[in-house]
Amino acid sequence: MQFDIFLVVSLPLMYRTTRGAFEQLDRNIINAAQTLGVSEWKIFWKIILPNTRFGILAGTVLAFTRALGEFGATIMFAGNIPGVTQIMSTAIYSAVQANDYDLVFQWTMALVIFYLVFMVLLNGFLKNPVTNN
Repeated sequence: MQFDIFLVVSLPLMYRTTRGAFEQLDRNIINAAQTLGVSEWKIFWKIILPNTRFGILAGTVLAFTRALGEFGATIMFAGNIPGVTQIMSTAIYSAVQANDYDLVFQWTMALVIFYLVFMVLLNGFLKNPVTNN
């Protein structure tokens, strides 16, 4: 159930971002490949996907970070059952409600560290993108 909520909340971010990347792709490149007899699968894997990878990556990052911080849909539809539907944001909420500010600090620092590591890795990937030439 948890995955369904994230999918419903985060998918529009991924969809709109990746759609924009696909729409900006120059159609002449695809037409040239078709006139040269390149198969549709090869066009997708060798032309479309490499040229839209940053848009797909941006959509994935937006959806992922939205899902990590999701609170409202989780609380409303899945509840806050520890070990079943509890995520970090609802765990922080529960700890605040219980006045356990040490636990709030621990969960918050875990999120901050996770985000920092994630952003450093992402920036490293974007500076040295893997290319298949």
